Order: sequence, then C-alpha cells, then structure tokens
Amino acid sequence: MVTVTIENGKFSVHGSFDFGYMGIYHDEKILILRTPAEVRKWESVSAALDTKICSDDDIAAFLTAQLNTWEEKVRKNQKRINDNFLVRIFEDLEACAYPFWETEGLYVSELMPEDPESLYDGHEDEMSVLEEAFNSSPNDGSIEKPDAEAALRRMYPMFRFDAFLASLKPDCMSLSDGRITFQCTDGFGAAVACCAYDALDSDLVFNDWHNF
Repeated sequence: MVTVTIENGKFSVHGSFDFGYMGIYHDEKILILRTPAEVRKWESVSAALDTKICSDDDIAAFLTAQLNTWEEKVRKNQKRINDNFLVRIFEDLEACAYPFWETEGLYVSELMPEDPESLYDGHEDEMSVLEEAFNSSPNDGSIEKPDAEAALRRMYPMFRFDAFLASLKPDCMSLSDGRITFQCTDGFGAAVACCAYDALDSDLVFNDWHNF
C-alpha cells in the first residue's frame, strides 16, 4: 500500500507497490510527475472531485486511493500481467535472434542445440497464439488467456527463467491520468531487459512497450 502526500508543492509517494515480476517499487521509485495544478485537469480527478474548491491534500488523498486500487487490480491479475511481460521479452529476443547464450548464467549449456541460433526456429505458430492473446488485449480477467509462461518455458528450456526473473530490479513506475507504467532492468548487465518499460491502461492492456 502507498500514501501520497504534498511536499514542497509536489506529490510524494510513500510505501510500496507490487508489480509482479517487474518488481516491488518503493517510495521515491513511485512517481507522479505532474504538478498539483496539472493533476487537477486529469479526467479521473475532475470526475471524482470538485477541482475548483478541493485542496491539494484532497487530491493527494484521491491519488492514494487510486494507486492502492491499481495495486489491488494488478495483484488480482498478476498471472496475466506477468505472462504479458514475458511475451514482450521473448518477442524482442526472437525479433533479432538475440544470443542470450552469450551471457553467463542465463542458459543451461547441456540443453543448447549445436547451432544456438536454431533454437528460435519452429516456434512461429506458438508465438503467434501468444501474441494474439496478449498484444493490445485486456489483462483484467475479462478474456481467457493461455498460460504464456508455461508455453515459453516449454519452447525455451535452455533459458534460465528463474534466474532471469529473480534478477529483475525495479527502476521506477508512475501514475498518470488513467494509466500506470513500470520500468525494470535485469541483473545480467541488462542483457535481456534494459529499462524495459510499458504503460497499462484501466483494462491492464500493455500499450507502450520499450526495451533496450
């Protein structure tokens, strides 16, 4: 849970926000980048408060409730959100046949094929199913989705998923009008996730992916 306060005319966030595989974000890593005057213009704020008479503290209290509601929603749908993150990561790896096997600790050597680059071959149909299920698609439980992590682990048994996921470090996250963002980096020298960023809307759709 978090609490939003006004400090020196700016919003500050205290507490923690669990974003699943992308990390637990604490205090100064949870950002509200707009001024109180700018936040008053948000549709979500003006729909809930009389922005002509409410105080900045009233807005901070509203943002507190909003962030905690976001976290509850993310926690409730964490499996789908984690899966969507992994689909994004492996879309990137496949797109450039990224040689993750050149990074010590990210692969199981005895499970590598003789030609490492061939490990990306033959997964087109399965990846298409995952991409169709997760790209520009709600993760709020309104749509049934396949188990993407299980599928990816089956496709890429040589990739050390557990080591990769355990290494992820939260960079920062933010709240804006109607969406939240995350940014995280892996602990393997940013070999696979380098400032990996996305923005989620109210339906928990990933809609602004950046990596590297």
